[in-house]
Amino acid sequence: MTEDKMAGTPIIRIKNLKKDYKIRSSKLGQPPRVLHALSGVSLDLFQGETLGVIGESGCGKSTLGKCLVQLTRPTAGEILYNGQNLCALSNSALKPVRKELQMVFQDPYSSLDPRFTTKAAIEEPLIIHGLERDSKKRRETVLAMLREVGLDVQHMDRYPHEFSGGQRQRINVARALVLQPKVIVCDEPVSALDVSVQAQVLNLFSSLQKRHNLTYIFISHDLSVIKHISDRVAIMYLGTVVELCDADEIYQNPRHPYTKALLSAIPPDSPFEKAQKLTLSGEIPSPIGDLTGCPLAGRCPERMPVCSQKRPALKEISPGHRAACFLYHQEEYAEE
Repeated sequence: MTEDKMAGTPIIRIKNLKKDYKIRSSKLGQPPRVLHALSGVSLDLFQGETLGVIGESGCGKSTLGKCLVQLTRPTAGEILYNGQNLCALSNSALKPVRKELQMVFQDPYSSLDPRFTTKAAIEEPLIIHGLERDSKKRRETVLAMLREVGLDVQHMDRYPHEFSGGQRQRINVARALVLQPKVIVCDEPVSALDVSVQAQVLNLFSSLQKRHNLTYIFISHDLSVIKHISDRVAIMYLGTVVELCDADEIYQNPRHPYTKALLSAIPPDSPFEKAQKLTLSGEIPSPIGDLTGCPLAGRCPERMPVCSQKRPALKEISPGHRAACFLYHQEEYAEE
């Protein structure tokens, strides 16, 4: 990541964010159990950067995105946007802030109302926030947004079922962009698209970022997508961030055992290339109930006795590179 992007105060600062869900017990008289979707996530996001968030299904990356835009209220922690704690704001106080924090969802079809034309879908945020009361000016704004994302006037009065998947996602991007946001959370926005269309949409995100100085949190399970678009990458596992560094560094010099296992699963570029595959034995632990020790302890080939007793903090192991692993923070504990 370039130094100029990291200069200054972060536009968003996430501190010890937690999100728990209560699960009703199947047995009568038993108290509800707690599922820990996020367990103390702390991240900084800088103006104009793309922070890639990657991890396997169920790691909490989508929950993180929803908490960031306050679609889901976190259980504990802080989300500081320009110094203001979003978690402490009421719904009415959040409304002006929501204009600046938008989200593009994974499924381009289900995130559009099938009864709305393209024009109605894109102008709805303008009406809700009272930004433009003149219908002719709203139409001009909608048309400008469509052209920004590669569509035009002939697409304005069509319904979602009349578009391809890539076109629908462009409409979703235009709808997010119409409020002129500062931050956009992209929750696997290309995973439902064909590979040929994915590249076009990713290039669209990159060009819009340069044009409007946007800040992205880009959530994905696809390592190649994250590498293509991200400035920094956060690796998540079972509700926690286990490694955080520049995108190039994460692929060239992974430090956390979980990151190494993820990257070793990428097929080699050549059939003659031999790559060592690191496998994690055992089952992924349940996020339900009390969590003790490192979440990877039961599967990690590098585990030590302390890993089952304490949870490692996400700390810097080299300039700009953080990892939550006792392999690099052995000073945190003493052998008894």
